Amino acid sequence: MQLRRFILLAVFWLAAMGAMVIIAPVGKHAVLFSVMFCLGHVLMVLMVWWFPAELTSKTALTVIFTLGILARLIFLPYPVGSDVFRYVWEGYVQNLGFNPYLFSPLHPALAEVARGDLHAIWRQINHPEISAAYPPVVLLVFRSLAWLNSDPFLFKAVMIGFDIGVMIVLILMIQQRQVLPSRLLFYAANPLVLLYISGEGHLDIIQVFFLCLALYLILRQKSPAIGFSMLGLAILSKYFAVVALPFLVNGENRRKSLAVLIPLILYIPYLDAGAGIFQSLAEFGTYYHYNDSMTALIRYVFGSLSGLVSICLLAICLVWLYLFVHDQLRSVYLALGCLLVFLPTLHPWYLILIVPLLVFFASRAWLYLQTAVVVTFFVSAVEFNTGVFQEISWLKLIEYLPFYGLLLGGLFRDGFLLRDKSYPTPNCISAVIPTLNESESLVQCLESLKDRTALNEIIVADGGSIDGTRKIAATLGARVVESPKGRGLQIKKGVESISCDVVVILHADCVVPKGVFNRILAKLESDPYIVGGAVGMQFEKKTPKTMVIAFLNNLRTFLTGISFGDQAQFFRTESLAAAGGIPSMMLMEDVELSVRLKEVGRLVFLRKGIVASGRRWLSSGFKGNLMTVFHLFPRYLIERRFFRRNTLKQNYYDIYYSDRKGLTRASRD
Repeated sequence: MQLRRFILLAVFWLAAMGAMVIIAPVGKHAVLFSVMFCLGHVLMVLMVWWFPAELTSKTALTVIFTLGILARLIFLPYPVGSDVFRYVWEGYVQNLGFNPYLFSPLHPALAEVARGDLHAIWRQINHPEISAAYPPVVLLVFRSLAWLNSDPFLFKAVMIGFDIGVMIVLILMIQQRQVLPSRLLFYAANPLVLLYISGEGHLDIIQVFFLCLALYLILRQKSPAIGFSMLGLAILSKYFAVVALPFLVNGENRRKSLAVLIPLILYIPYLDAGAGIFQSLAEFGTYYHYNDSMTALIRYVFGSLSGLVSICLLAICLVWLYLFVHDQLRSVYLALGCLLVFLPTLHPWYLILIVPLLVFFASRAWLYLQTAVVVTFFVSAVEFNTGVFQEISWLKLIEYLPFYGLLLGGLFRDGFLLRDKSYPTPNCISAVIPTLNESESLVQCLESLKDRTALNEIIVADGGSIDGTRKIAATLGARVVESPKGRGLQIKKGVESISCDVVVILHADCVVPKGVFNRILAKLESDPYIVGGAVGMQFEKKTPKTMVIAFLNNLRTFLTGISFGDQAQFFRTESLAAAGGIPSMMLMEDVELSVRLKEVGRLVFLRKGIVASGRRWLSSGFKGNLMTVFHLFPRYLIERRFFRRNTLKQNYYDIYYSDRKGLTRASRD
């Protein structure tokens, strides 16, 4: 039944793709073309949803790859886009000895060439007054192809070859990351890719191919030097790929990452242009804009400063991702998304840069936007009928308002169309409390946990108390396990002995009001894709200072998903195994646990619930404690990101408490 339904969907999808070719180009029959384009996206999503589960992974990937090849053959008769004529021209003049960075198509020195065999090509070049803006990799590709033949179809055929190469690399990545093979359809059956690569033949696919190959080689950790050299080729195919670089470098590959510089030698044939290599690129970025969203708003507000403001905002977004998103592939996907949002020009084919990553992160927002670029087809219709290329600004509201709505919605709920891993309905909660000489505060904590229907057991993981903590815990009904000193070590020991499928980590100086555990179970039951989260906190003694700390704690967790130990971190035990278990760390184990869980699924934040004593903030200097946290938290995230395995050090414990002692002494002086 599933197979028959999929075959039927595939037949309708192929028919829609064929119809796009028959009624081409875009502007000739814009309304009908738009309907077929949108229908193609809908059918693509349905094929992913209803892909036959009975097929093996190998068979499924073969079927999808074959379907993708067939669709690309259908698009062979589609007329090439106007950009291809510039590709042919710039390749041809290079073979005549002209540097395309110095000689625009309208340069007097090329007048005889323009009147010769390439006259028909020359007449169709857009912006002929501007010299080349493309990086050297694609210019060398153009030169090689023009040496063989100046037929635009050859150039398009080579772009299709790179496109097929992307599908092959994605198959390898799907197998590497154990993603459902049906996800390949998001690329192989994507009407956007088919239209602008297999149809019009845009060069962006060269960048995408080298970027995907770089991601595969770097993330598999066996050929990082080759991977970074491929990333260098991607950057020198179109400069957009440079934003991926900082998210792929870490302590294990930072030396080999220097291979990204090797492709710079490809600039050598063009060095006589000097700074002219980047002149046209700067001109396009400064004076041209089309189909942009965020930069349009920035331009309206900041005027002549819009370029600088856009760059600063993009930098802030990239720094944020570097600190708080540690999954390398996911952070590259988000970084590319930020770049596209802040581009002053966003032609529909620019979105192909992010399409391969939708195979792994099927974002509702980006899937919508790649369909919503259909509104630009009406600009093409005006150009086709009048010869005037003019943006229709109000159409961008249809394109971008839902897109940003879906992006913002993803902050509050799962923003992905599909997830590969779901979890069963949770049954009960085990509470784990690490202790070390907590006799004064533990009684109040354990008393607050009495008569909780959702709480099945309380485990006190003691690190060697000498003040009667273990006796108090046993008297009040908790099960005591002994562990070496260190919060992470103690929590790890406690979790090893739990019997429930959900764990809540509590600090001994916290009180849990009634209803919190039921809220946790209800949240996990309502969404099988949630792996864990944290609870909002407040301090027992409310002062302006403690209220500020509580607000910052809760805001950080809400915005980043990273919580501290006094926020009742909770997680499914099944997701913990996928995340690599509890980190064996004396300090920062709460941050590390949050980051690990974020890499395997969605974390949530439940408002209100934990009341903390605030003794640390009240007993020592408020300013000193605050500065210590502000110092260690970002430092840990940066070291973890850059050094990876080398960052899980025990010395954070010593730094934290030595800082506290020093700051406390200073406050007394």
